[in-house]
Amino acid sequence: MIFDYAPGNLLVVELDKKKHLSRIYYDYWNADDLTLTPILYGLSRGLVESILDREIGYNSRPVIVVETISDTMYLNAFDKFLEDPNISMNPLNIVAAYNKNSVMPLSIFYRNHGYNTFVLLDNTDESKEISAQLIANEFSKTQTIFFEEKTKALQSIEDYMIIEDYLYAVNQTYAIKLRKEGFVNLTEQDILSRNKNGIIESLHSIWDEHKEDGWEEFDSEEVARYICEKIAIGEADFLSDKTKDKFRSLYRLIAERIRQQQNLVASQNSDKKKMSV
Repeated sequence: MIFDYAPGNLLVVELDKKKHLSRIYYDYWNADDLTLTPILYGLSRGLVESILDREIGYNSRPVIVVETISDTMYLNAFDKFLEDPNISMNPLNIVAAYNKNSVMPLSIFYRNHGYNTFVLLDNTDESKEISAQLIANEFSKTQTIFFEEKTKALQSIEDYMIIEDYLYAVNQTYAIKLRKEGFVNLTEQDILSRNKNGIIESLHSIWDEHKEDGWEEFDSEEVARYICEKIAIGEADFLSDKTKDKFRSLYRLIAERIRQQQNLVASQNSDKKKMSV
């Protein structure tokens, strides 16, 4: 039970792994990130009360619920990377679900509290089921956005990058991590030879074959962090113009869906006014 978060009222105790002693923080805001995370939910009024206040919701920017934290990282990082004010995501709020099972309840929660809510999904069977559930809960088809390029379905947001670009990040991430386990740089042919739906599925297939070699599971989130960090520090020259163009198409798709939904809502409101008269 915490009375309040005023300095002095809350102490944080952590283990100093080097000295094997307890370390007490009176200035708890300087504690380790993992320790501080649950405290942030108490510190940040905006995390809860701004969502519950429906007046804030109705006057807010559109919300896009995504399935993974990687989706959030990519959308924000490439927005900065492209530097294109015509398709910038800056007016949007991106909310990452904890997992796929969280997408529907989270989306409905935001929608019910007045937020203009959209859901960005990959093209797996599980995500298609989420879309069907959202429509059953009065979401319009316009509000559910599947990854696609030129009407071609994409399995994940990583498929907006050309294979060579994404593999550069994969090879850089794992060349050192799996040096002792015999990792060698992967090529585009390694991916194409798998005949899988999307690059992530192909990479999981490769990692599965090397489990006994100590490769464990392929971690797409770790690769996402590598790419987004390189964008943040201005060292993402390995990302080609083709990849940039593919991401531009994603932002245009989202913007178009938002316009369509706004027009749909305006039309429905107009019809309601006519009926009331």
